[in-house]
This record gives sequence, C-alpha cells and structure tokens, in this order.
Amino acid sequence: MDSLTVQKHELPPTNQKRMVAFINHFIVSTVTFLNKFASDCESKFVTYEQKIQNLEASLLIVEAKLASIDVLKQLNDGPPASAEMKPSDSQPTALGSSDVEPVPAAELQSQPEISTPNPPALERDPKYDLYFKMLQLGVPLGAVKNKISFEGLDPDYIDRFL
Repeated sequence: MDSLTVQKHELPPTNQKRMVAFINHFIVSTVTFLNKFASDCESKFVTYEQKIQNLEASLLIVEAKLASIDVLKQLNDGPPASAEMKPSDSQPTALGSSDVEPVPAAELQSQPEISTPNPPALERDPKYDLYFKMLQLGVPLGAVKNKISFEGLDPDYIDRFL
C-alpha cells in the first residue's frame, strides 16, 4: 500500500495550455448560465408587463361600465347645491337611510342662497367627476387619490371638496 501513495511535490506542474483550457471552459459555462438567466428574467418581465396591460384594459372597461350606470348619471344631474355637498353627506340620502330627517321645501329653497356667496374657485372640475362618483360608491379615499395621481392629475384637488 505504501507504493500507491503519491508524493505531490514530485508531480510535474500542470501544463499551461491545459490550465488555460480549464479557465476558458469555466468562463464560457458561466457566461452561458448568466445569459440564460437574464433571458429567463426578461421573458418573465415581458409576461408580467402583458398581465399588467390586460389589468389596465380591464380596469378601463370597468370604469366605462361604471360611468354608464344610470343611477350615477342621475346623481350628477341633480341640483347644483347637492353637487357641492360632501360625498359622505350625499351618500345616506342617495341610499335612503332612515336616520336622515327630511328637510322642508322652504329650507331647500334657502340653501342655494347660502351657498352662492362661495368663491368661484370652489367649482368642480369636470375631469374629477369620475373620482367623486367613486367616493360616493364607497371607494376609499386613498384608492381614489392613487387613481387620480395615476391619471396624472392633482390628488390634493379632491380634498378641497371633502
């Protein structure tokens, strides 16, 4: 058994050409792996981008369907005094809750006179009508603000009317 042991200091050094071939093989296999990994990541990003685009298209369809609901159109076609009310104030009356007391007709006629001295700067911009509808339907304010900023509008604008 002693004859089978190899003394390492007696071995000749590794051939330089063979060492270069090992290093080249390592580099080629590493680069091939990294290229495949990058390609897989890119294809997954493209897949997720397509899914996001499909979700955005679906969201636009849902928004269009929401905008076509007759009940919402009737709420916006109401008197100007109700358009200046807070969405939280107009929501119980739209739902017909029993804890809201009916207001006599004489008081309704006096309300527009009270609200007319407001400065014209508080008029609603028609671009934000959809977002006020969303608030009336119970969509959280944070979600509405995110949608407003996604559309490139000012999310703080809606706070002036709340």
